[in-house]
Amino acid sequence: MFEESGAGMGKWIVVAQRGAGGDTYRTEVVQRITGTREDAQEALRVATLTYHEPWREKSREVYRLPSGDSYVVIVRGLMSETYVVMSMGELIHDSADPDGAQADQTGEPQDRVPPMEWRPSQ
Repeated sequence: MFEESGAGMGKWIVVAQRGAGGDTYRTEVVQRITGTREDAQEALRVATLTYHEPWREKSREVYRLPSGDSYVVIVRGLMSETYVVMSMGELIHDSADPDGAQADQTGEPQDRVPPMEWRPSQ
């Protein structure tokens, strides 16, 4: 039913999230990968070294967060400094292709509408 992560092929994305002023963040899918967890981790590692903001890079620092699936990238440019959180995610549901995505972690179907007892009273 559900394969352990890293045991088989899956669909993955590499995501970059950066501040866009104030409390606003911009999220960008940098890359889509079909492969193993290790393939996705390698794509993420490479992306931390190649993803760039601002235009003229002077220096780059890359910090791996404890999970190993996320990094903080600090890019210093000629006139600005940008902080980017880069991470990866595994596709677990695709309504356009329900047979192509892996089952969720519990292996049970997920309803789109919560049962009546979970809805707020009107």
